[in-house]
Amino acid sequence: MGSLKKIALRYWDVTACTYEELLAEMDVWRQDGGRHFACFCDANVLAHGWLNPRLAAAYRAADAVFADGGVTKRLGRICGGVLPTRVTGPQLFPQALAYGLARGWRHFFYGAGPGVAEELADAMRARFPGVEIVGTYTPPFGEPSAEEWARQKAAIASAKPDFLWVALGSPKQEMWCARHIRDLAVPVLLPVGAVFDFYTGRVPQVPEWVHRAGICWLWRMLTGGRRTLRRNIWCVPRAAAILLREFVRVRLLRRPVRALGA
Repeated sequence: MGSLKKIALRYWDVTACTYEELLAEMDVWRQDGGRHFACFCDANVLAHGWLNPRLAAAYRAADAVFADGGVTKRLGRICGGVLPTRVTGPQLFPQALAYGLARGWRHFFYGAGPGVAEELADAMRARFPGVEIVGTYTPPFGEPSAEEWARQKAAIASAKPDFLWVALGSPKQEMWCARHIRDLAVPVLLPVGAVFDFYTGRVPQVPEWVHRAGICWLWRMLTGGRRTLRRNIWCVPRAAAILLREFVRVRLLRRPVRALGA
């Protein structure tokens, strides 16, 4: 679907594109009458997705999956493709707001902690005068009741956004988008994790030199607090093991990239 090139990995595809190509495709998605979602694959997602069939299914259902980090770029090379650049949620977000100014893009911010989405909306209106942020919603913790979910859908539908930016944390947000893409009257869903916290100053962003060095995992371990430290201690060794296993399986044993039944 669409014009973006894809590289097959074992359980899902990864999309090879530049930010310029992605933004142009997003403009097509918002106007084509379909329902789309795109997501980002870092070491944490990779480690969970190789173990969690529901998450792998969500990534297969996505219109695009972007290499958010060096691990996914390296995995793409092992599987025979070349990814021109990393595409990350924190870098895409402001570019999308700027790109959409002249095109009338309508944005809705969903998720994060109490008050964060509203604060983000105020900050982005100040940064991008004229940007159309048509609504925000902070869902209560846990699974919503039928009545609460009906309220959420009504709030989103009445705002008529083109893009729903979802900040529920990974891997919950990706499975949420795959589950609800047909329920919501929104052309494009984008799960972006901590982006809301980054752009309201709650969490420091990873410097570009850290991205270039491929040590985002180390930066997050040192700056992200105990929860992030535990997550990276869990996911980084598993992601490294996936790289090694896929290298042996695909390059040395010459097995097909796509797993049987995937």
